[in-house]
Amino acid sequence: MVTFAVAGTRSAFKERIAKQEWTQTQTVMKKLIKAQDFQEEKLAGGQQAYKALDPNGKILGYLFITEAYGYGSEVSVMSAIADGKVVGVDVLDASNETPGLGQNVTKKEFVDQFSNLQGSPEIVKSAPTSENQVEAVTGATKSSTAVVKSVEKALALFDQVADSEK
Repeated sequence: MVTFAVAGTRSAFKERIAKQEWTQTQTVMKKLIKAQDFQEEKLAGGQQAYKALDPNGKILGYLFITEAYGYGSEVSVMSAIADGKVVGVDVLDASNETPGLGQNVTKKEFVDQFSNLQGSPEIVKSAPTSENQVEAVTGATKSSTAVVKSVEKALALFDQVADSEK
């Protein structure tokens, strides 16, 4: 009897939970690309992507959710790309990375380095010397590299989407 009650409760809240998750996702997307609307884009391999649209339906850019393995887990990243350039990045989940080290990839100082990157980012351990370089979080090279690999995946997905729109 308890099993049916739990199943019924889950079912009743499923739509509500999905709506809350979508609202949270949109909040992050709006932070990365100022858009009126976001539409899910179906990609091969089950990858998550969204079109960012202005009020007239013009595509402003795309947002991709990708993952790469860090030090202790998958690191989930949302990358915003417009015209082949990374316009913003948000680390959605690095909760299983080392506290005080790897989890620092979620901090503004690190993710801001990805804004306006053209081409694949390169991770370096000291101050960047070229436009596509990103300085790793001290003591968290694997976690930093996971974010870079996630962004590289997003750039590759953007190329696929851009090719399909031609």
